[in-house]
Amino acid sequence: MIDRMDRVRKMMLREVSEILQSDIGDPRVKHVTITRVEVARDLRMATIYYTLPEESNKEEVAKGLKSSGGFIRKELAERVALKYIPHVSFKEDKAEERQETIDRLFDRIEEELGVEPEGGEGIQDEQG
Repeated sequence: MIDRMDRVRKMMLREVSEILQSDIGDPRVKHVTITRVEVARDLRMATIYYTLPEESNKEEVAKGLKSSGGFIRKELAERVALKYIPHVSFKEDKAEERQETIDRLFDRIEEELGVEPEGGEGIQDEQG
């Protein structure tokens, strides 16, 4: 079952990306990048995570994706062979923002410890 869910996730990521880029005329969603898809165990619900360029209006993009949900589901039904086509919802993927926060924290720790950013040589000198 897990293998099947993985195949469905990958297929949905590919197809939804293509639908957004080529089949939807809404300019609000043209520059959206689909990063991952999470599918419920029964394959009836799918959450599609996306990122967008910094200059994008997040609220407008969210509205555009929400209004496109029915069309995307209909297109999926035509393109894929699944018993049930999942209902789709969209969420902005915050992983990149979290990674930037973590990177800034590591930079601050390196500064406070006086560690060289490239190789951590400062720590080895203190220990050895």
